[in-house]
Amino acid sequence: MDYKYTAFFEASINACKINENSFISNASLENLDSLIPQGIDYETNIDLIGVSFNAAVVNMFNKNGDGMDTQTALAFTKNFLHKPTNIEHNKERIVGHIASAGFSSYKTNEILNSEEIGDKKDPFNIALGAVVYRSANKEFIDLIERSTDPSDTLFQKISTSWEIGFTDYDLAVGSNRLEDSRIVTDKKEIEELKKCLKAYGGTGKTKKGENIFRLIKGEIYPLGIGFTTSPAADVKGLYMKSDKEDKVNQNSKKVSQSQLIDVKNKKNKTMEFENVISELKDLLVEKKFSEEAVASMTSTFAEAIKQKDEQYRNDIELAKSEKESISKAHSDLKESVDLIKNQLAEAQEKITSFEAEKNAEKIVACFNERMDIIDQKYALEDDDRAFLAGELKTIDTEEQSFASFKEKLSILWKSKDKETKAAFEAQVQARIDAEVEKRMNKVSTASVEDKEESIENILDNVESSEAGICNSNETVSREQVSLRDKFTSAFKRENIIISQ
Repeated sequence: MDYKYTAFFEASINACKINENSFISNASLENLDSLIPQGIDYETNIDLIGVSFNAAVVNMFNKNGDGMDTQTALAFTKNFLHKPTNIEHNKERIVGHIASAGFSSYKTNEILNSEEIGDKKDPFNIALGAVVYRSANKEFIDLIERSTDPSDTLFQKISTSWEIGFTDYDLAVGSNRLEDSRIVTDKKEIEELKKCLKAYGGTGKTKKGENIFRLIKGEIYPLGIGFTTSPAADVKGLYMKSDKEDKVNQNSKKVSQSQLIDVKNKKNKTMEFENVISELKDLLVEKKFSEEAVASMTSTFAEAIKQKDEQYRNDIELAKSEKESISKAHSDLKESVDLIKNQLAEAQEKITSFEAEKNAEKIVACFNERMDIIDQKYALEDDDRAFLAGELKTIDTEEQSFASFKEKLSILWKSKDKETKAAFEAQVQARIDAEVEKRMNKVSTASVEDKEESIENILDNVESSEAGICNSNETVSREQVSLRDKFTSAFKRENIIISQ
């Protein structure tokens, strides 16, 4: 989903690593204990760890030039629940989810409730708690655990940066603290000044050198948080739980307090109803209505209020029933979606397997074709073919790659090229024939009585390999072999060694 605007807020995390040696000396950070996700046995669920962190400072602008006021924080912080956590805002690298949300005092980290916040103008923290999955990224979990160890070089190196989408904003000029800033709400002035904002490529200062920030408002859409190594601006500190039993007790205590608050709220509603009736009676008496008229009217009003209250309660029950129906429909839809996902996964796996088989067949066919092409071009021995097969396996199926390889072979195996070799052999044979003819002419000019001696001398001067002249005609007498046959046998190609 696209949002009109987005903003990132960075802060350090407070991690809860459950073991008997866990300890922290900074007592103020223990106040974030209640934000560690509850109801989880971390010793049994060894694949989970709980973390808490001050995610942002309200009524103060961050280094990216964005901030929010008290009323915005009160209205939308709860919507961070169950949103994903990832690494460096990469939505493909989900490592956990947000499980708790609240507020803490600026610097001291004392947990604050909505009533205590009220209309605060000075800064306070938005605090969140999350569950992180060990199996998602073991190396990242190691970094979180190291960041909670004061003796480690990575202490406090892991921070959080949460992302929100929003529909509108005003401008705050002057100070990074909201209470000390001038708020600009005029649309024309906002349009003129927004180019100074960091979000729009500006320096974060006006032409007069005043700091300028976005005060986000409108509809706010919390999207989740990203764990990052970026340093925190105003909130730091890591929390490591030492006694999980205390946490359970504190959680139970808070649940009890919550129940007492619900009872108190119900009593307050009843008292408010009675006060309204009483004030109505007093008002009617002041207007000099008779007691009978007052009694009648207040009775009518009371009955009307009761009817509206009953209608309100019925509406609540109806909404609850509709919510349950929607929840069931959502559950059914989720099952259907999961089934489709599984079917798609199976289909994709089959497609991938089929493509792999086809690709393997293509590679084999390409290999055989290339072996044939080179084997037809060059006169190869078995060792040459073994070398060629090994090299061809390392070359991809692109024609350009094979063309480059063939060019290298044309240099390396020039002497093995069948056409080149045939041409060379033809030249050698031509030279042999010419030499035979030359020797024949020389012999024909010699005297008859010296002919035999000349032939023998010429033959003695011919260089040959140790294999010697082909002796297939040794059984035939020397006298029966013609003079040309003698020269031809002496200059046979296999008896000549070509020096390289």
